[in-house]
Amino acid sequence: MNGTSLDDVAEAIDLRLREGEILEETLPSSLIGTGLVDAKLKSPQRCPECRGQLRSKKKDESERVFRTRCTGQYGETHEEIVPFEEWRFFDLQWEPVMQRVVTAIDRDLDHIEPQSLPSSVHGVTEDGLRVSVIGGRNPKREATSVYIYALREDQPTLLLVPDSEVDSYLEMQSLFTTGSLVYTLPLSMLGGDSEYLEDPVEAMEQIQALEEDIAQDLAKDSHKVVGRIHSNPRYMLTELNHMRLLRANKELPQSSGTRLEEVGHAALSTLTPTYPDAGGEDDRGDELPDLVFKITDIAPDPDDKYATVGGVVDAKSGDDADFGSEETDGKHTKYLSRARRNLSVEHISHVFIVNEIDGKKDIEFFDKMDEFYNPNENLVIWYVDALAMLLEMALTANIRNELQLIGGDFQKVFYPFFVTDAFKQTSVSGITREVGQQVEDGLGKVQKEYNEEYGERPRLHVITTDVVEERIRNFKDSRGEVEEDLAEYFREPSLLSEGY
Repeated sequence: MNGTSLDDVAEAIDLRLREGEILEETLPSSLIGTGLVDAKLKSPQRCPECRGQLRSKKKDESERVFRTRCTGQYGETHEEIVPFEEWRFFDLQWEPVMQRVVTAIDRDLDHIEPQSLPSSVHGVTEDGLRVSVIGGRNPKREATSVYIYALREDQPTLLLVPDSEVDSYLEMQSLFTTGSLVYTLPLSMLGGDSEYLEDPVEAMEQIQALEEDIAQDLAKDSHKVVGRIHSNPRYMLTELNHMRLLRANKELPQSSGTRLEEVGHAALSTLTPTYPDAGGEDDRGDELPDLVFKITDIAPDPDDKYATVGGVVDAKSGDDADFGSEETDGKHTKYLSRARRNLSVEHISHVFIVNEIDGKKDIEFFDKMDEFYNPNENLVIWYVDALAMLLEMALTANIRNELQLIGGDFQKVFYPFFVTDAFKQTSVSGITREVGQQVEDGLGKVQKEYNEEYGERPRLHVITTDVVEERIRNFKDSRGEVEEDLAEYFREPSLLSEGY
């Protein structure tokens, strides 16, 4: 059964929810005999020729046919012979079907929710992920039910939808602002590249687990509020989490990067000041980056260790960032020269926002750019889902406050990502992204080579969800200086302090 094509499973699911039953001629042949489908034979209720009322019908097991007799529309009697194959229908065995689906994301099925057919089926994995498959005549109504359920129950959900108008499903999802709580995927991509299925679900669960861990430090009475706030993040989170899907599903034309530019601008401007209405595709003739930002005035800073940082940002909206075709001496050197002349900062970050990186192209691009960088400059590559993770922490008021009780300024959480000396002092500088195939007993050859080469380039910072998660966890466990200071307000005053 595990060898059955996921494309065929997806096709059968779509047929079943749309048509109610599957004819043998439309059933993918690879599913027969797998235990995923069950055949049943129906007898004709009307004449298969003229649709008139039958006078008689006989089931001939030896010939494997139905023999029907009909008076006809004008009183003429006629007989028909109908092969069993034309009246054999197939239904899906939903438990093994859903198990096959969740196996694609390395999960085990716990149970199927009862009474979910005919237009949707919902399964829950052993680790609590809800997998919802919708179809029927009004799939958008079914999707609405999924969003409402996810928000009400604070339920992480993988939603599999019909292929038509995927973008409209995401727009509808934005009205419910489910953020990373629901990840939507068209059924046809179920059998495609597993990274479109596994990676987003993993990122979604990482965000959920990370927020739950931090929320444990808050008062118990606040947990429900934290859950509700988490279930209502801004629409840019939905966009960031689905950016690769939109590109892969051809919702975004290859020639346009505007969508990621705008979402990246919204995301970074939530974290730190950015300059609006300049750069990007609209100013491509002027050789301007997509975005410019500045990190400054981090407080409290009694030891004067937080320097000012300027960033020039390019958003690479392709499925894989095409670093190989990027100009260095020209386009990007002009970005840096402008920053040196016009930004009054102590450090400059050359930043890319990407969906994915092909092979070791980040190493190759850094090596081409390195001769143009000054000692106070670096290359910082942000994965879209890593930016979404950081943004989720920033937008959730209770979580942001919990982190600010430690350092005061939320910018202290992500400041090291842009400053090489600070980055080297954290525990995340040695975390690398996954490159190439791994072997059963450890890292593959390509991964080992990449790890070594990455370690030799301290001014190359690649920010993945693993990096963001580790940074936040370590920051959370730091001494809460601001919290201790604020706590003084609630301490009983001593006799000496009375009146002051």
